Amino acid sequence: MALGVSSCDSFLTTPPLDQISEDQWWSDKSQTEMMVKGAYQYVYGPNEVVLRDCISDNATHREAKYKEVGNGTYTTQSAAVKDEWKYASIAKLNYILEGIEKAKDQISEEEYLRFNAEVRFIRAFVYYDMVFFFGDVPLITKTLSVAEARETSRQPRQEVLDFILKELEDGVLPNIEKVAITETGRVNKQVVNAFLSRIYLHEKNYEKVLYYTNEVIKAGKYELHPSYEELFRPQADGSNKEVIFEHQYSSPLVVHELNRNLSPASSIYAGWSHVLGLQELVDDYECVNGHPVSECESLGCEYFQKRKDAEAETYRGEYDFRDPRLAATIMWPYWEWKVGGNVLSRYGVDDPDSKDYVKKETHMTGFLVTKWVDLQGEYADRTRGQKNLTILRYGDVLLMRAEALIESGQDLGEAVTLINQIRQRAGMPDIVIASQSVLREKLRHERRIETAFEGLRYYDIIRWRIADKVKSGKVYGARLKAISEAMDNKFVEERFWNDKMYLFPVPQEAIDNNSNLVQNKDW
Repeated sequence: MALGVSSCDSFLTTPPLDQISEDQWWSDKSQTEMMVKGAYQYVYGPNEVVLRDCISDNATHREAKYKEVGNGTYTTQSAAVKDEWKYASIAKLNYILEGIEKAKDQISEEEYLRFNAEVRFIRAFVYYDMVFFFGDVPLITKTLSVAEARETSRQPRQEVLDFILKELEDGVLPNIEKVAITETGRVNKQVVNAFLSRIYLHEKNYEKVLYYTNEVIKAGKYELHPSYEELFRPQADGSNKEVIFEHQYSSPLVVHELNRNLSPASSIYAGWSHVLGLQELVDDYECVNGHPVSECESLGCEYFQKRKDAEAETYRGEYDFRDPRLAATIMWPYWEWKVGGNVLSRYGVDDPDSKDYVKKETHMTGFLVTKWVDLQGEYADRTRGQKNLTILRYGDVLLMRAEALIESGQDLGEAVTLINQIRQRAGMPDIVIASQSVLREKLRHERRIETAFEGLRYYDIIRWRIADKVKSGKVYGARLKAISEAMDNKFVEERFWNDKMYLFPVPQEAIDNNSNLVQNKDW
């Protein structure tokens, strides 16, 4: 205290000797660009890309955070709800935008426009997620003091949506390529076009979807990766022309833990089995002949008997001769982990001698996720996964365009062609042109199968207003002998849906801090 009093003026006016001052920081171009690159941490990571399917009808999670939203027991104080209220991210993005203004005299006009556009895109990206989950949200575009933050209120959803679209169309698109960027992973014009397609699809503005998806397609930069299986393995990173926008990783500096978190204990990664698939999803993977697998017997399909003949004590024939995307996405009882033709482990959920045995690991459903996991890695890679996480890809753009065509009734023939491009890549038979209602169901099936565990299923459920049909009632896991000698499906949980859940509640913590925030209806 004595030192502080005797040298007060000097202490308050002398910059810290071990830190860079605010003004000095933004006067350096390299440091400004470093802050812009740092903004990319606020786009989707593993929680949004992979784990978000656990709040849909595709899967459940062993932890309450996602499980509560999946089964309808979440509240205003649930962790998953708090995580979507992303005003800490908004505050940091606003700070970076204000810093770019301070750096304006130290960088070229083109660099200023480019950096500004990148961060504004990411802020719009974060804002649209909040609009989707909460509806009306506070619209904050500058850094606030604590007192100012506690005086904010929720703006109407449409007002925030208008802001997002104006940002993207008038602020970002014209400037995002003012300076050429050779680094992959940063926002470019087609990233913005693809994201605008996604927003307009959720808003059911199909003309805009058709316009922006056409912009992506005619750019000629993207194509479907030849192998659906390889698309989600790290070996495809760097040469993958399907990816439009992704969260990039590079071991050992920037990594994720999906290898460990998704895989079973019996695997090379000694995994934690976090994401647990449901039978309802597995049932949706068709017979390789292109019809629902449940219809094989009545159709006299050759594969019905072949599956029965393959059934054995440690083999499940029901997963044979199915849409190849099943094996590229899901692990089932006795699924074999093979590398170079050698079996390294088996998923022994139904084996009393296995680390994964369901009577010991009671949370197991019998289905795990292999998508995103490096199946050729070693134990040391369990917590240093480097598979880039796809946020926007060309296959999704084709399906968004197909949905817009079907819903607007404009060109059902083109919609069928687009869907068949996706199916042909997967090795599945073509669909044929049919009525709008039939094609709507075909498209919805294709989206679920093609984009499982890419964080899109919950968005689709909410957009299509089908939550009352797919997010309520009893849900099950795989057929397991450990459950009964008759190999019944394992009962997982009873799920509950109320239409108030089409919007998340505002976190109670936010309301406690700011009495101006009004809760969503019926919460």
